[in-house]
Amino acid sequence: MRRTFTLTALIVSGLIAGTAAATEDAEISVAPGLWNWSHSTTLAGVPFSEENTECLPPDMASVSLQEMADDLNQDCVVSDIQPIQAGYSFTLTCTGFYTGEAEGTMTKLSDYQLQMDAEGQVGLAGMEADFSFSARAMRVDECPVR
Repeated sequence: MRRTFTLTALIVSGLIAGTAAATEDAEISVAPGLWNWSHSTTLAGVPFSEENTECLPPDMASVSLQEMADDLNQDCVVSDIQPIQAGYSFTLTCTGFYTGEAEGTMTKLSDYQLQMDAEGQVGLAGMEADFSFSARAMRVDECPVR
C-alpha cells in the first residue's frame, strides 16, 4: 500500500529531538549537547539536502513522536507505532496545508547517533508527489557556554 508524507520538518525536528527510549508513548531521548544533522530528500524526483549544527539543551533532549508531529502545525497524527530494534517504526498522517501519509523508522544507534528514514507521498493543492527521506544526526560536542 502506498503511503504519503507531509513535511521534511518532522524528520529534521525528530532527529534534533532525539530517538528511541522504549516507552509506551514512543518517547525519544538522547544526550544533550551540540548536534550535527543532515538529510537527503527526493521529492517528485528532485533531490535536495540540508545540514545544520544546533545546541540541544537538556530540557529538549526528550520528546514523544506525537509531540514532534504536533510541532509541524499541519494537523499530523502518528499511528501504527511499533518498537523495532533500537527504535520505532510509525505512520505519519497529516491533513493540514500539506497532506499525506508516510511510513517511517527512527533508530537510536547510540545516545550520540540517530537515523531516520521515511517514504510516501506528499500532497499540495490537489497534486501528489513521491517522497523519500534519509536523515542522520550525531552529537559532536558540548553546547558552547554563553
